Amino acid sequence: MKNFKKLLVFSLLISFLGINPVFAGSYNPGVIPLESSSNVIRADVKSERIPAGTMLEVRMETPVNSHNYFEGDTFRANLLEDVRIGNLVVLPSGTMIRGSVDYVLPGRRFSKGGELNLNFDHAVTPFGKQIPLEAKITRAKNLSAEGNFAAGGGYINALGKNFDTSADILTTTTKYCVDKGLSFWQGIPVAVMAPAGAFAGTIGGGTHFIFRSIYDMFKKGENIKVNPGDIIELTLIEPMDVPIN
Repeated sequence: MKNFKKLLVFSLLISFLGINPVFAGSYNPGVIPLESSSNVIRADVKSERIPAGTMLEVRMETPVNSHNYFEGDTFRANLLEDVRIGNLVVLPSGTMIRGSVDYVLPGRRFSKGGELNLNFDHAVTPFGKQIPLEAKITRAKNLSAEGNFAAGGGYINALGKNFDTSADILTTTTKYCVDKGLSFWQGIPVAVMAPAGAFAGTIGGGTHFIFRSIYDMFKKGENIKVNPGDIIELTLIEPMDVPIN
């Protein structure tokens, strides 16, 4: 009798677990739930490969500068022309190209200009898919030989400009005095005016060079700016696989 009661209780318990929706839904080893995220790429998605070396021309939409931007700050640009594989448009014009500031150095003393390095890291398709890309900047305004945006400047450049300006002061002053000397009494006063002009020009030019060079030691260089509308050419350094359906 006791064994029969135990068997009855055990049967009822098994039946309860089998029909109870809470327990039945929480444990079903034969079913693996599928993720519903739209970013999951299906196995049947086809893609086209844009080969390394392909050039992408983009137009900046976000202003970036070395004064108040920091490493990690993001920016965006738009693709200017369709990218085609054969007759198929893989990336249409207007595709958003996004990136972040990889390196920034503001203008600093001794007239050293600011520097920026921009990293374009992915494209956003019209369907919202984010596609990683690896590219280098190969042509842009104010692009240095190292591939950075640079405002230039520097103390050596400042000294060169100061010297040129001082030389202009000397030659302009001397020429003015010579011309004035030649205009009086058949040019006889030029013998006095020419040395006087040279002396005045030397004093004026030398004074300008000294004081301007001291000023440039403490002056901060210009900051580099990349403005909306600026055109930048990118070259892919790795192939880029773009889903087409």
